Amino acid sequence: MLKNEDLYTPYFEHNKTIAHVLSLFSGFIFTSITLLLTRLNNTEDMLAQATLLFLTILFYVSLFVLIDNLEMPFHYIKNIPPMTLKVRPFFFLLVIFYLFGASTVMMFLFYHLFYLSLISGLIWLIIVFFSILSTGRRFFEQAIKRNWSVNEPK
Repeated sequence: MLKNEDLYTPYFEHNKTIAHVLSLFSGFIFTSITLLLTRLNNTEDMLAQATLLFLTILFYVSLFVLIDNLEMPFHYIKNIPPMTLKVRPFFFLLVIFYLFGASTVMMFLFYHLFYLSLISGLIWLIIVFFSILSTGRRFFEQAIKRNWSVNEPK
C-alpha cells in the first residue's frame, strides 16, 4: 500500500463505522414503526399518527444518509475491484433502498391510514429526488470520469 493510501485508512474505518451504526439505527426505526402499527389500539389517533410520521421521517433521513455514506468512498479509492466498477450493482442498491423506504407507505395503506400514507409517500419522493440529485449524480459522474462501463469488460 502506498503512503497516500495509508492516509485514507482512518477515513474508511470511520466511514464503515458510520455505515454500521446507520444500518442498525434504520433497522431499529423500521422495527419500531412496525411494532407501533401492530400494537397500537387506535392508530387513527392524532398523536399516534404524529409519532409514526416522525419515526418515518427519521427512517427516511437515516436511509438517505446511509446511501450517501456508502457512495462516498468511491471518490477516494484508486484501485477499485472490477465488479465494483459496474454501474449496475450500485443502481440495484439504490432501487433496493428506495423500495425499502416505500415499504412504510405500503404498511400505512395496509392499516387504512390513507393520509399518513400520502404524506409519508410525498416525503419519500422528495428524499428520493434529493438522493438522485446528490448521491446518484456523484456516482454516475465518477463512473464517467473513470470510464466505468455498464457492460462486462471485454
